[in-house]
Amino acid sequence: MWLRAAGRSRCPVPDGRARCRAPSRGAPRPWRPRPRCPRGGRRRSQAHAKIWHLYNTSFRPTQGGQVSIALGSHWIIPRRRTDHNIKECQKSLDFVLGWFARPIFIDGDYPESMKNNLSSLLPDFTEAEKKFIKGTADFFALSFGPTLSFQLLDPQMKFRQLESPSLRQLLSWIALEYNHPQIFIVENGWFVSGTTKRDDAKYMYYLKKFIMETLKAIRLDGVDVIGYTAWSLMDGFEWHRGYNIRRGLFYVDFLSQDKKLLPKSSALFYQKLIEKNGFPPLPENQPLEGTFPCDFAWGVVDNYIQVSQLTKPIFSLTKPYHYLYAGWHQSVWLLCLFS
Repeated sequence: MWLRAAGRSRCPVPDGRARCRAPSRGAPRPWRPRPRCPRGGRRRSQAHAKIWHLYNTSFRPTQGGQVSIALGSHWIIPRRRTDHNIKECQKSLDFVLGWFARPIFIDGDYPESMKNNLSSLLPDFTEAEKKFIKGTADFFALSFGPTLSFQLLDPQMKFRQLESPSLRQLLSWIALEYNHPQIFIVENGWFVSGTTKRDDAKYMYYLKKFIMETLKAIRLDGVDVIGYTAWSLMDGFEWHRGYNIRRGLFYVDFLSQDKKLLPKSSALFYQKLIEKNGFPPLPENQPLEGTFPCDFAWGVVDNYIQVSQLTKPIFSLTKPYHYLYAGWHQSVWLLCLFS
């Protein structure tokens, strides 16, 4: 497989602002719309199409390979379940992922929501260009993660809706939106604090979560996902965060001379996952049937407080307060009675 990098996640946003900047000194310059930025997106699509056609005619007959382009995206949910907010979510995905995905996988042209909102900035494709760009990917290469999908996302591209790290929903949306292509997840992962050593429980949790969502998308939703690549192999310098975060499966001591690589907990988990090709059933997770011993004791307990006189409560709350912690849903009943 051949993958052309620098998809949406490294591109300027359609309204003209650069989506990622190098660390610099001094105050940031005020933003002004620049029409050349949307033209840059158009040229990227044309450049990718030329690469695909070059490989298709000159190298595919002898190599038999496949070519695609890495496209980064977020997932977004409506603030409220209204038609307007749902349309805004669709627009957000159109502006971020659809800008490049629709020309390649559908009809060679921009999404309608982009053309309706940015008609003065978006340069039109000619009919010949549409035909040249359409179909220039042999599979859908998806990048999804906190830096790739969220931290670099311009706030205006959210259209006042809510981001969500839900890979399964994004995979299902791509399947429906782009005629069920084969999807290869080429970059996916999370991050931990730069002070974290080799016990990266947070990273491992998200890695397991994303891979499990991928499996559910395949088994339950019928999405044609053909591969998964964790991001990244080792800790390194992050363009926006420096050494303040770590995203590698292998720990690197940046202060040492040899920069020796040491596997983290997430690396050992990922190794076992690949060896088993998924999540094998574990004994502690298997359903269990049977009866308890004959002399096993059963019971129920209760307690009460005897009061001589009832008074009106100063504060009373009888509805459950739901909260989410570490993936477990719990309900707490709060009842305060003062006398």
